[in-house]
Amino acid sequence: MHSFITDKLGLTNFLALLILVLTTLNCEQEKIKIDSGLNEKLMFNLNDYKNHLKAYLSSENSDSTIFYLDTLKQFYSEHDFQPQFIKTFEEKEFIDSLLLILNNAGEHGLDPKFYHASDIRNEFQSSLAENVQKSERYNHLAKTELLTVDAILKYSMHMRFGALNPQKIFLDSYYLPIADSLKRDLFAPLNEKDILSFLKNIQPKNKKYQLLQAALKQFQNYSSKRWDKIQFAYKKYKLGDKDSTLSEIYERLLTLGFWKSAKVEEKSKIAYDSSFAVSVKNFQKANGLIDDGIINKATIEKLNTPLEEYINKIKVNLERFRWYDYSDTARYILVNIPDFRLYVIENKNELFNITVCTGRKRYANFAAQYLTYKRSKNWKHKPEDWETPILYSQISHLILNPTWTVPSSIMREEIASKLRRDSTYLKKANFRVYKNGSMIDPTEVKLADLNSGNIPYTIIQNPGAGNALGKIKFMFNNPFGVYLHDTPTRAPFKYVNRAVSHGCVRVEKPLQLAEYILKNNSKWTLDYLKIEIGLRVDDKNVISEFKQKRSELRKGASFGETTEVKLDNSIPLFIDYYTAWVDHSGVINFRDDVYRQDKIILESLAKIK
Repeated sequence: MHSFITDKLGLTNFLALLILVLTTLNCEQEKIKIDSGLNEKLMFNLNDYKNHLKAYLSSENSDSTIFYLDTLKQFYSEHDFQPQFIKTFEEKEFIDSLLLILNNAGEHGLDPKFYHASDIRNEFQSSLAENVQKSERYNHLAKTELLTVDAILKYSMHMRFGALNPQKIFLDSYYLPIADSLKRDLFAPLNEKDILSFLKNIQPKNKKYQLLQAALKQFQNYSSKRWDKIQFAYKKYKLGDKDSTLSEIYERLLTLGFWKSAKVEEKSKIAYDSSFAVSVKNFQKANGLIDDGIINKATIEKLNTPLEEYINKIKVNLERFRWYDYSDTARYILVNIPDFRLYVIENKNELFNITVCTGRKRYANFAAQYLTYKRSKNWKHKPEDWETPILYSQISHLILNPTWTVPSSIMREEIASKLRRDSTYLKKANFRVYKNGSMIDPTEVKLADLNSGNIPYTIIQNPGAGNALGKIKFMFNNPFGVYLHDTPTRAPFKYVNRAVSHGCVRVEKPLQLAEYILKNNSKWTLDYLKIEIGLRVDDKNVISEFKQKRSELRKGASFGETTEVKLDNSIPLFIDYYTAWVDHSGVINFRDDVYRQDKIILESLAKIK
């Protein structure tokens, strides 16, 4: 046979063919290790395997890297130590498919090491290795089984509910209704007929999530580009100006996708023109800055954001989207705290948005000070907490011409300070003061009493132009006494950082929000509301109509000047916290971590075992 081949093909071709045959035989030998017949070769015995699985789980030295180890001990005991996925030595195809899913966890901002990806492969290969004792072979197979089940349970939990429990890492500020951990069926994936399809299908389908995933990939691709820090002399550019810094800014805007004109090949030709200004404005808007096109210190600082910081911010917000998904809610109002903006959403479409102010961030030493307070129980040690909580509720009614009852903390912090400067402040600002249930002259308030643990006064600001809550409150049930409201203090709406309130959400355009909320209301209209709060309405017929209806409209819902407007249908409200998202125009947005929550999430993700 060899001579025939030699005669026909020649020696060179024969050698090439021989190499091919040997290579094929080699591959066939490799395939023997993974194809059918391997169990027979390695004399697989299910009972022996189960006994080793039982022994491994019973051992005090069993692997502590298995997150659900204690739970799995009970599970396998109840199931006669029957393996769930790695049932024989012939599972390579399944393992390869599983690892393909687990190794893609990075696309979700999660580390594949959370799911034992490399350990599963190593343990399984070790179970097939040459010159391994039979007992050791079963031990490796048992370890592969347990790592696989642990990975599947863990990955399933992370995809469905998030890798972290926000109510555990934010004990006193996160109140969105996440799934109760006690009601989560940990072992549900083990009942699936096709676990691989299940693991693919549980990945979040929310469009916001998927857009942010694409942004993560985009920013990870930037790692091949230069990301030098832009040096800036903080000069104000005029149209037509050219310098090397503009070239650097241009390159960064181009990389980040904010340059909308044709690419300029020669850097020497880059000038600060109208196209450049538009690109700067778009970048500023996407980063929560004042979008005036002026290249200032704040703009350069944002352009110098390290690539790793961008990537980490996206990962953190992918985790937030896994915690709670309200994208299927047909109609809702969303307040995004770091964005300082309120969004009105219907059928997944943004109808409009309004600038808002939210609560001040806690002091840097808040946690330490709070622990001191818990130990001492002394009110003087209690740190003030003005952060707006993350929550879900429903706007049920409006209050027009509201009064404002001043909380004790504000009496100590602000009222006392203003009284020191002007003893007649309370009277000038239209406050009523009660002591022991009786009204007293506001000038009788004693500063020493405002600095006590049990302040003897009730201080209420009457309705009017100077009322801290403005003319409208938007009410929703919550345990914190926060609400959305109008305000006479307008300047902060122009700030970049609008975390200035005592926890409530100040709305820049309350009438626009009220008009939407009163749409199709059976009793109240926006014009009626305007008349009630003293705003001008030109239609005399409407004015006359309201005068006739006013008594009935206010019946059972009026308190002096104050009027309660009940809604026919309440509107879902979400107050949430996102520092990275892709907007409806497809632009990736970033915001400052105003309450330092990104840092907590990032550190917690790094601690996952």
